Amino acid sequence: MGFSASTRQFGDVTVVDVRGRFTLIEGEAVHEMLLDLMQDGRRKLLLNFRDVTYLDSSGVGQLVRALYTAQKLSAQLRAVELSPRVAEVLRLVNLHAILTDFPDEQTALRSFFD
Repeated sequence: MGFSASTRQFGDVTVVDVRGRFTLIEGEAVHEMLLDLMQDGRRKLLLNFRDVTYLDSSGVGQLVRALYTAQKLSAQLRAVELSPRVAEVLRLVNLHAILTDFPDEQTALRSFFD
């Protein structure tokens, strides 16, 4: 499966569906997409990792960069449907303490309004 990232809108929450490998190049593409969304005024962003097959340290670095950018621009960035492998990588680098993740999309979407 090749890499892709696309967006869907639920009210004022933008869901970014990420598919394939998430390494440096893909992570940079996702960061740029998120930056564009935030600069367009989107402040509630949800990364759906359901179809991410691989995450490496450079991909993690890009996630940290995206979280920093979101914080700087007063946006909320959350994640949903982490595969066991992705969840494990985030736990190993303690990123799960910063990047709030949810088991399913409905719960994640509701969290923006709780």
